[in-house]
Amino acid sequence: MASVLEEKDAIRELLARYCFHFDLGAFDDWIALFTPDGVFDVGPMGRFEGHVGLRQFLKNVPLTEDRPLVKHCVMNSIVTVDGATATAQSYVVVISAGPPLGLTLAGRYEDRLVKTPHGWRFRERRAHFDLFHGR
Repeated sequence: MASVLEEKDAIRELLARYCFHFDLGAFDDWIALFTPDGVFDVGPMGRFEGHVGLRQFLKNVPLTEDRPLVKHCVMNSIVTVDGATATAQSYVVVISAGPPLGLTLAGRYEDRLVKTPHGWRFRERRAHFDLFHGR
């Protein structure tokens, strides 16, 4: 049985994999980070449920050479583990390769997580966009 610190480390790895998979255009791997009934709630951009819903979300992501021209940076994560479930809160900053180049948005994620036979997965990820470029 893993310790709470080991579980938190595994969850922080999940948070990082989310960024790398999305930013590198590894969308099948990105989707696999969610439970089959997982939810991605992007506020005014919509609520996407299940792997089919996540694929629908991806249809709205502009790509260049099969990759989005952004980098997600997740930081200041607070993780609380309770057995096979957990919550996490993190700040997120998204940087765009343009145009225009620079900070696209800053906000935070609220995550509900569950431990599966394949490791920790997102049951629900809620994005709150606090600051937008030009706002």
